[in-house]
Amino acid sequence: MNYYLSSLLALLSLFAQLAFAEPPFRAGEVVVSGSPSDFPHETVLKYLPNANLTVLETQKGAEKSAASFWRGKGKRAGRNFIASTQFTPNDEHYPLQWHFKAVQAEAAWDITSGVDIDTAQGVLVAVLDTGLSSQLNDDIGCIFDWDSVNTIGNIDIVNDDNDPEDGNGHGSHVAGTIAQTTDNGYGVAGLAYGTCIMPVKVLGDSGSGSFADIADGIQFAIENKAKVINMSLGINARFAITNDPIMDPALDAAFAAGITVVVASGNDGHRKNVSYPAIYPTTIAVGATDFRDSVTRYSNKGTGLDMVAPGGDNGRDDNNDGYADGVLQETVISDSRGYYFFDGTSMASPHVAAAAAMLIAHGITDRNEIYQRLTTTTLDLGDSGYDKNSGHGLLQIHNALENITGSGSGTDPGSDPTGTDNDGDGFTLEDGDCDDNNANVYPGHNDSRGRWGRDGVDNDCDGTIDG
Repeated sequence: MNYYLSSLLALLSLFAQLAFAEPPFRAGEVVVSGSPSDFPHETVLKYLPNANLTVLETQKGAEKSAASFWRGKGKRAGRNFIASTQFTPNDEHYPLQWHFKAVQAEAAWDITSGVDIDTAQGVLVAVLDTGLSSQLNDDIGCIFDWDSVNTIGNIDIVNDDNDPEDGNGHGSHVAGTIAQTTDNGYGVAGLAYGTCIMPVKVLGDSGSGSFADIADGIQFAIENKAKVINMSLGINARFAITNDPIMDPALDAAFAAGITVVVASGNDGHRKNVSYPAIYPTTIAVGATDFRDSVTRYSNKGTGLDMVAPGGDNGRDDNNDGYADGVLQETVISDSRGYYFFDGTSMASPHVAAAAAMLIAHGITDRNEIYQRLTTTTLDLGDSGYDKNSGHGLLQIHNALENITGSGSGTDPGSDPTGTDNDGDGFTLEDGDCDDNNANVYPGHNDSRGRWGRDGVDNDCDGTIDG
């Protein structure tokens, strides 16, 4: 159920502040009491005589253990945590957007809002969804100027026209998470509010759409120079689809164009694999967490999952603010405009798309480095390192911008040309493995019929499912 808030909320209970398990700190540094002469065998980065503190260089990722080492030597020591002005938006309902605090938004906003440092323009993010409503009051800060380019087609792929009006509400909510107008004293905030949204309607007002329309939407985003594509859509993970002859070429083209494609892992509660196209190796598959930083019951897990971000849970109120713990943005449902709590991996995905756009704005333009930064700077939620419930961990945007090492390995099965064998079947992508997330798929493997007939998978990577 979606919970509607009128624009005249009377009283807001105090919002429980979310304490970060890993506050931002300077990577590769440890602060120790004493003067440089006390550390003749160490690399001294800075001496602060008034406090008699020395900043020593240490290996990135070893800051905590280095501090523990020096404390064992009788020194006061710790990581060099970062304090900042931490811009806080004045949007009326921002205190209810717990999901932004969970991903270090305020610290990240002191670095970038998504405006490219070189062009001074918002990074272009294509949202392939149900469209974008023209009835929003709070609105999106920047919408792609269609008149400024030679477009190759229509922005409403579904209805074959030039009006991507959102008759469902889903696409507008997703776009709002990325780029809602922010710090205007009204409504809610957006995560990468300086970015520019390209709304591409590939889903009808019922919330569904064809692979052909989605493939066309991807190509449209490529031709119109999108830097990031968000797709909060997919097919039920239990169908175990990993490849599709219609959509795969479009996804490959986006990857070849250097576009970061972010996709929701799906809401089927499946534990073995995520949905398609999230499972495709060139995308970033995003699962969902709740207010507790726990992976939600509905979020698909297993093969293909890259990381998690806040998706919320409208069945809980763990912060005791009197409202459901969903993700809050403005949208229009059945001609009713307002602020709605939605939950789902659809809400998680745009957090990561926004983070990718912020990295691009900050000068990190290589798609592989974007993936590496997003997945190696996360907050670990489960087993140490990668696990199938939370992937590489929970998105931490400030860490990604500062390249502060977190828990993830950063291995991207879709972009690794060096020969990593992700599924342990003895074949890499370079060897011709067409799905390096599935140990039953590799060159020379016999196509399987399985217990119930053909499994619908090209197990031997020859391009034909031949049983």
